[in-house]
Amino acid sequence: MSANFNPYVQGWRFGNAPSSNSVWGSTSGESPIFGALPGGNASRGRDSPTPPDVTVFYINDLRPNILNASVVDARGRHCYKIVTEASQPHRTTYYDAHRRTVALVDWSQAGGRPSVEMPGLLPRQALRSWLRASSDRASRVMDVRGIPYLWVPDGDYICLYYAQRSHPHRLGRICVGRDGIKIELSQRAMEAHLVEVCILSASVFLSGLNID
Repeated sequence: MSANFNPYVQGWRFGNAPSSNSVWGSTSGESPIFGALPGGNASRGRDSPTPPDVTVFYINDLRPNILNASVVDARGRHCYKIVTEASQPHRTTYYDAHRRTVALVDWSQAGGRPSVEMPGLLPRQALRSWLRASSDRASRVMDVRGIPYLWVPDGDYICLYYAQRSHPHRLGRICVGRDGIKIELSQRAMEAHLVEVCILSASVFLSGLNID
């Protein structure tokens, strides 16, 4: 299930070609770093300063990719685990620190269209329906508790916004960090309890697997 991240696989639109200076695409042909991200200049954003008043999580300890990994906070405390067992290679389960299941992705659905569910939050449905591409394929829409959000690629980041705001406030962003895949969440995102959906989304986007 290991694959390099490919923006076209994920349905993103990045002009005419992926940039070799972005985590979203590499034309260098070099081997991947972290097992799931492109090589070359993919780590460009690792030293970017973290905005103030944000909570940071890292997906690290990739074994060998982001679908088998740990999630820690800024102090290194283990918060979640992402597990894809060798006995069930097409099923990825997300656990919290108390070993409770918070999300499941089944990559083996008929027609090659994976499904997702989050107990108590998101009923089982096609992953491409939950993270549906916008009409111009420049973003993906995600509904959580009846509120629509937008994931939008921006240079070395994938940024999260409210979908229905004339002047969008950035709720969070995903990038390649020094200590793993870095997820930055604003206070608003924390208050909206978006931690788990953002970890899930980050791992899906950076898995390199087709979700459409």
